[in-house]
Amino acid sequence: MLLNRERAMELMERDGLDALVAVTPNNVLYLSDFDTDFLYDVPWVACAILPRDPDIPPCLVVTEIEAAVLVQRPTWMPDKRLYYFGVYGGVLKVHTFAEDTELKGEDLAIRRMIAELEDEPYAGINGAVCAMLGETGLDKGRLGFDDTRFAGLLGDTVEHAEIVDAGNLLIEIRMVKSPDEIAILREAAVKNEAALRAALAAISDGATWNDVYTAYEVRVVEQGARPFATFNGAGPMSAGAGRPERDYMIRPGDQVCFDSMMKWRRYMGDAQRTAVLGDASPKLERYWKAYMAGIDEAYSNLRPGIQTGELRNRVIQAVRAAGLPSFELAFTHGIGLDHIEVPFIAGGNLGDFRIEENMVLNIDMELHEIGWGGMFFEESVRITSNGSERLYNLERDLIRV
Repeated sequence: MLLNRERAMELMERDGLDALVAVTPNNVLYLSDFDTDFLYDVPWVACAILPRDPDIPPCLVVTEIEAAVLVQRPTWMPDKRLYYFGVYGGVLKVHTFAEDTELKGEDLAIRRMIAELEDEPYAGINGAVCAMLGETGLDKGRLGFDDTRFAGLLGDTVEHAEIVDAGNLLIEIRMVKSPDEIAILREAAVKNEAALRAALAAISDGATWNDVYTAYEVRVVEQGARPFATFNGAGPMSAGAGRPERDYMIRPGDQVCFDSMMKWRRYMGDAQRTAVLGDASPKLERYWKAYMAGIDEAYSNLRPGIQTGELRNRVIQAVRAAGLPSFELAFTHGIGLDHIEVPFIAGGNLGDFRIEENMVLNIDMELHEIGWGGMFFEESVRITSNGSERLYNLERDLIRV
């Protein structure tokens, strides 16, 4: 189970919520374990409802289109409800069943699932959600929605409910990982590291940044994962986040900077490294020595209890004291189903938070010196009871090619 249910119940009790109602893709997946590409296609196509009362079964509502997926990838939620897509004043029925064949196994399970829907043929997701809330009495409760606009779709059903914006609460719940999530994030790190190593192997005199970029993304796909974003570049072009121009040569002495992100089972792999082709310049050597002071400072302070704002300040001070006074860009963020899992991340702002055991966090350090180039370091760590555990085995030092 992806859901850290114990933490969810604790935080729901703290905030006085009777249920969480999720319709955004990552939150539906997180609460229910139901994973399908269609979930990420159509807004509000599924709804996961997590009651705080243990006597009310958690509920997943999905479209009839997804019946076959639900059979092969069942949710742990005991209350499963289907609905028909509404279309042109009627309903869109996807499934028909052969009358001259005895249905068995998965096909029979699909037929039975559809038969239950035909007894109560909801048109649109709101009918099924309203029925669940009304049957359980949650229609009069304090309900936390990850998208409060969805509450408007439920009309009079939630007239006597208290509607609360729980988008940030769900991020707060998700920041402390369950064992299943940690296992997936480990796998994502292994695959991302393999792709980074393939990219490093593509660096040579005469290669282009696009050659290196492509080597990374090809290796991601070969492992069954999905590229998410591949930044940054080589030489002077390695400064400035995500420059789109990639067709230029890598020269001896150039630093080659990676901010490499991919998805495995919807979870993020995210790491940064800096390599150099041939001999590093005295300036790069001097800068990197200062950078290592910050990396060491970060790892010596990563443990439960410290605030991420305080960690940032310590890292920046260490780098500046070691000889790089212009250094500024350092921060720590959670990682999981989203690239950046941080409370109150909206409008270009990152919230400060206290580090807790079993968070999986990324230390992010970047230098963008326009006219010279960049330096990048980032990787994922699991917070232990008294420190941290690296999920990557890539060397932390400047990588010399």
